Parts: sequence; structure tokens; C-alpha cells
Amino acid sequence: MGSLEFAALTKELNACREQLLEKEEEISELKAERNNTRLLLEHLECLVSRHERSLRMTVVKRQAQSPSGVSSEVEVLKALKSLFEHHKALDEKVRERLRVSLERVSALEEELAAANQEIVALREQNVHIQRKMASSEGSTESEHLEGMEPGQKVHEKRLSNGSIDSTDETSQIVELQELLEKQNYEMAQMKERLAALSSRVGEVEQEAETARKDLIKTEEMNTKYQRDIRETVNQYALY
Repeated sequence: MGSLEFAALTKELNACREQLLEKEEEISELKAERNNTRLLLEHLECLVSRHERSLRMTVVKRQAQSPSGVSSEVEVLKALKSLFEHHKALDEKVRERLRVSLERVSALEEELAAANQEIVALREQNVHIQRKMASSEGSTESEHLEGMEPGQKVHEKRLSNGSIDSTDETSQIVELQELLEKQNYEMAQMKERLAALSSRVGEVEQEAETARKDLIKTEEMNTKYQRDIRETVNQYALY
């Protein structure tokens, strides 16, 4: 695996990190919107509690005047309460989705950091191995240029130093090649892990998008809810 492929992997990893940062910003915005929605729900709940008694009294009076059936005010009150409970449940659902998304982002960040460290370590090992191989090959080439048999000079030098014969150098080159192949295999595995992490980033994006849509629906329904309360209160004020 050459330096170009290392650079491509590093670039891919950086792209994943940028996507995660974007998702973190997006989730932070969603959390802020969720807090605003929660405050709105609390305000609406106070409105319902404040006017519930007067609404009930008005309903009783109108029912006494018109005993033919259940008045529309009762249905409106029930609808408002039901809508409020639905909003609270939907807000909890959005909150849970955001919590899960944040946990997944945190886990992905840890995995990306670990993968980045492994890639850096493998790259350094590969560079070291390639340098050792280049040094060994250069020594062999110099022997050829001087018209000697490969390993002859090393053989004489190592014998005078009392060490093993020159065939050990060839064995060392073979070992380095095997180690380099192993490193390349591990790099290929790291590439697969990065692809899997990229896929998980896509899942987080989809979850964040779903949470955003749910939050938009909640805000739209809350707006309608507030408008209905205003209209109902204004209607009862006429009686």
C-alpha cells in the first residue's frame, strides 16, 4: 500500500470527521429547538389550566340552556386536551431520538479517533519497513556494481566480526517483505472499517433528519394548538 493510498484513507477519515461535526451542530440546533418547544408546551399547559374552570362553567350554562345534546364547547375542550397530551408524547419522542443520535455521534467519534491512531501507527511501521528494505537492497546492488557475488562482502565482514553468514541478510529481506504484506492487509481492514463508519454516519444523518421532521410537526401542531386556545377563549368571552 503506497503513500497515495495512505493519503486517500486519511482524506476519507477527515471527511468522516467533518460530517460528524456537521451532525453535532445540527443536533445542537435541534436540542435548542426542542427546549423552545418544551417551554411552549409548558406555557400552553398553563393557559389550559387557567381557563379550564371558566370553560367548564360556560359549558354547564350552555348545556342548561340547550339540553338537546353535548355542546361544541365540550368537544373543543376535549380536543384541546387530547392535542396537548399528543404534543407532550411527541416531544418526548423527539427528545429520545436526539438522545440516541448524540450517543451514536459520541461512539462514532471514539471509533474514528481509534481508527486514525491505528492508521498513523501502521503508516509509520510501513515507512520504517520500506526504509530497511531499501537499505538492504542498496547494499546488495553496490556489491553487484563492484563485480562481486551477492552477499560476498557481507559474508567476509560478518565472519571477521564473528557473526552469522550472509544468507541471514536475504532472510531478513524476506521477513521484511512478509511484514510489509501483513501491514498492507491490516491497512485494507482499516479501510473496510472506515467504510463501515461512513455508513454509520449516514445512519446518524437519517436519524437527525427524522428528528428534525418530527420537531417541525410538533411546532406546527403547537402553533395550531395555541391558535385554537385563543379562538376558544375569545369565543367564550362573548358570552
